Amino acid sequence: MKTEVKKKIVAFIILTVLAIILTAVIIWQNNKDKVIATKLSQKADISMEADKLNRNGRVYRRKSYVKAILVLGIDSSVDMHYVQDAGSGGQADSIGLIAWDTERDKLSMIIIPRDTMTYIPVTDVGGEIIGNTLQHITMAFSFGDGNEISADFMKESVSNLFDGLHIDRYFAMNTMAIEKVNDAVGGVDVTVPYDGMEKADASFIKGNTVTLNGEKAEKFLRFRDTNKDFSAITRIEAHKEYLRAYQMKLKQFKGDSIVEKILSGIEPYCYSDMQKDMILKLGACAMTDDGFDANRIYVLEGKNKKTELYDEFYADHDKAMDKIIELFYTEE
Repeated sequence: MKTEVKKKIVAFIILTVLAIILTAVIIWQNNKDKVIATKLSQKADISMEADKLNRNGRVYRRKSYVKAILVLGIDSSVDMHYVQDAGSGGQADSIGLIAWDTERDKLSMIIIPRDTMTYIPVTDVGGEIIGNTLQHITMAFSFGDGNEISADFMKESVSNLFDGLHIDRYFAMNTMAIEKVNDAVGGVDVTVPYDGMEKADASFIKGNTVTLNGEKAEKFLRFRDTNKDFSAITRIEAHKEYLRAYQMKLKQFKGDSIVEKILSGIEPYCYSDMQKDMILKLGACAMTDDGFDANRIYVLEGKNKKTELYDEFYADHDKAMDKIIELFYTEE
């Protein structure tokens, strides 16, 4: 996408997934007794879980043991526990949907490009929901309160994209957590995946192994060449590489000390509706599932469209639903 109008893109889906591992105790303690006040008089219309899906003359039943966990990277640097006015909470610039197979302790992931066009809930200047409109999915978060309502809007939007798939839980974190999570494990060794990244840092030459510390982690995850169309799609290769490298580094740690170290830094900059036991189980799965690599990360396929100001991405509905059925449903 070539435009100077858009805000800086925050690209850290991979970091968001792995940060779930590290948020068990404090997030739960801060959320369990907190009543969220909101200026919005309505929440998103989150549908009840659909047990069945009819498609192409076949009937599919939802796998109750496979949970749909929405992970979000938010373009914001404020405390995520504060409720904000509609339009002030930032955008969901990184969006991923985890398929968590709780029977097999297996994770898969669908990456949803931020410019994906789908129907999202929108509000007026007073925060009242006025309907749904075809818009960039990244915008759904910004129409909420930067907190619980925004997450509900994102859940509804992703559900709309995937023919009513029920989203079980969400986890969101913003830009302020990137460096803290990266440096807490002593840095991460990555292999630069594609040409052109040296524009972000001289050491980012394709094929080089680089240790990411401090600002380098953010540079690696956020860089895209704005002189090239649809560069956000190319950048996903860096996300996949970071996932591989970060998971390898985490496996070197044992016990809760690493958790406590990271929690002390990122707690204000993440938010989730998952309870303590669920976060712990998901975290354990993420750390032990050796197969959770690039082969289990599916990037939505579709068509890019340029407009005067923004890129638009239209997902291939049939291919997307094939993947959704593969991960979340079984044929009756």
